Amino acid sequence: MIQIADMAAFVAVMETASFTEAARRLTTTKSVISRRVSDLERELGAPLLDRGARSSVRATEVGAVYYAKCVRILESIGAANDFVAGFNSLVRGRLRIALAESFNGALIAPLLNEFAERYPEVLLDIQADDEYINLGDSHFDAAIRVGRLGDANLIARPLAGFRKWLCASPAYLQAHGVPQSPDDLAEHHGLIDTSGEGLGDWQLWVDGEARNCRVRERIRSNSGEQLISAACAGLGIVQASSILAADAIVSGQLRIVLPECAPPASQISVVYPRSRRASQKVQVLLSFLSERIAAVADWDDRIAQAQATR
Repeated sequence: MIQIADMAAFVAVMETASFTEAARRLTTTKSVISRRVSDLERELGAPLLDRGARSSVRATEVGAVYYAKCVRILESIGAANDFVAGFNSLVRGRLRIALAESFNGALIAPLLNEFAERYPEVLLDIQADDEYINLGDSHFDAAIRVGRLGDANLIARPLAGFRKWLCASPAYLQAHGVPQSPDDLAEHHGLIDTSGEGLGDWQLWVDGEARNCRVRERIRSNSGEQLISAACAGLGIVQASSILAADAIVSGQLRIVLPECAPPASQISVVYPRSRRASQKVQVLLSFLSERIAAVADWDDRIAQAQATR
C-alpha cells in the first residue's frame, strides 16, 4: 500500500533536487528518504527517478507526471487538516513560506522570528532566495513577493508599499558631481542589483514613461545591503528600496539624486493558493504580517521628512 509519507518524501526530493536536502526538510535521514522513494517505486512498479543522472536528481517521464499529482494530493490532505485545525482554533504544524532573499534580512526575518515566538507550535519552513516559485506547482503555503504576484488564481494580500531611489554618498557626489538628468548617469559609477528578474538595469520614470538606464558598472551584487554599504563608502550610485536605504538617507550617509525620476511605488504582498484559504496557519500569518508591517512601514515618510529639512 502506498503511504502518504512516501509521497511526501518523493515530493521533497523533487523540489530540493537532493536526498540530503529532502531529509533536512522533513527532519529525517537521507537513508529514510531513499527507502521511502524506493518503496514508492516498488509499489507503483515504475521508476520515478533517473538513477543514471549524476549531477542532479531528475524525474523520469512518468515520475514528473506523478510528482504533479502527488503535490495535489498532499495539498488536499493539508487543506483537510487545516480545516479541522481551524474549526478547533488550533495554530500548529508546518508552515512553508517562500520569500525574496533581498528583503529577508532587512524586513521579513525579524518579523518571522517574532511570529515563531508567538506561535511556538508552528514549524516555520522558509525558503529565502530570489528565484520565482510557482505556488501552483509547489508545496509552499504562502509566498512574500515584491511587485510581480504571479498566477491570477492566487489570492494576494497587500502589506505595504515602497519606493526605489537613486542614492549616493555626499563624498561621491562632491567628487563626481550631481547628475541633473538620466543621461548624466552614463558618466557615473553604478552599483547594480542583480537580484530578482531584472538584468541589472535601473528603471526610471521619465516624462511619465518607464525608461531603462545603463551606467558604468562598478559593483554587481544580489545583496541590497552590500550595495548600500558600497554607496555609503563613496563607490558609486545605487538604486535602492526605501526599506533598505531609509536609515542611511535619514542619517545623511546617502543623498537621493534625481528624485523626480523615481518609479512608482512597488508593493509587498503575501500570496497563497486558493486551496489554503481555510488554513488557520496562513490566516494567522496574514493577520500578523499585516499588523506588524503596518507598524514599521514608515520608511518613505521618514525619507520625506528628512528631505524636507535639508
